[in-house]
Amino acid sequence: GATVRALVRPESVPVEHDARVERFSADLLDDRSVRASRAWDGATHVFHVAGATRGRTLGQFRAGNVFPTANVLAALVARAGSPPRVVLVSSQAAAGPATSADRPVREEDRPAPVEAYGRSKLQAEQAVARFRDALPVTIVRPAAVYGPRDRDFLRAFRQASRLVALHAVRRDHQFSLVHVADLVRAMLGLAELPSAAGRTYFVADEAPVSWGSLYDAIARAAGATPVQLTIPRAVVWLAGRAGNVASALTARPMLLNSNKAALTRPRWWLCDSARLREESGWVPTTDLQSGVSATYVWYVDAGWLRPRKPDVAALLPEESTG
Repeated sequence: GATVRALVRPESVPVEHDARVERFSADLLDDRSVRASRAWDGATHVFHVAGATRGRTLGQFRAGNVFPTANVLAALVARAGSPPRVVLVSSQAAAGPATSADRPVREEDRPAPVEAYGRSKLQAEQAVARFRDALPVTIVRPAAVYGPRDRDFLRAFRQASRLVALHAVRRDHQFSLVHVADLVRAMLGLAELPSAAGRTYFVADEAPVSWGSLYDAIARAAGATPVQLTIPRAVVWLAGRAGNVASALTARPMLLNSNKAALTRPRWWLCDSARLREESGWVPTTDLQSGVSATYVWYVDAGWLRPRKPDVAALLPEESTG
């Protein structure tokens, strides 16, 4: 029911586009380009969801996560009229992992990111502090997000279609998870909640998930029974280092590098979304198996994932005993 505008980079790869969304382009690293965009004209709500999840150095992550955030906020402050409500999408990585299974990270805890991506997202949050008196900004820190159009979990889904599934994270490691539809509902709700201005919220399902349970849910969705093996930690570390070298040589961020490898080490990537539930009334509505199954179907329909071939034996007719 809202009039929606999308502000994208000129070099963004064209994607499936909703005709109801008006598109504008701007160089997010150029403050003048961002400030001059007509996307802000009459805007009542701004959802800043742009960011870089892959990179080799802190500088690369800052270019994708920190400087654009500062430029967007500065552009909104510079415009005349009533300031819009702003929702900045950060990440649980900005806070860091939990210290135990019984003590998920909460908003009041001191942030302790473990790699460059998390540090850049924390710096983007810190950039908000300069504009708090001029803009009503709400920060959301989603847990691991899965669902249609997500690419970060795509590799795990692909593994389920193979005879042997290789995983970089141990099955007993736990993490907080949220389906994209539940995350969007939380963002929309907070954008309309006046008391949420100036506040930070974790967004996650109430119950943690083990990587083993996620792997099993994906296998069920694919109708597969792969042999699931965990890659030794030393091999993941070496692969991360090799990814760094490949990134330097090709000038392209690799899927696995030392930053991604660092994310696999902590046992508990857990956060507590009690503040969000208590202050906004939000509750997640997507259970793990339903969300995983729907995501698997979307990947197949979109051509991102090949459907698993059915078991040949199941197609053979029964032998006649007559």
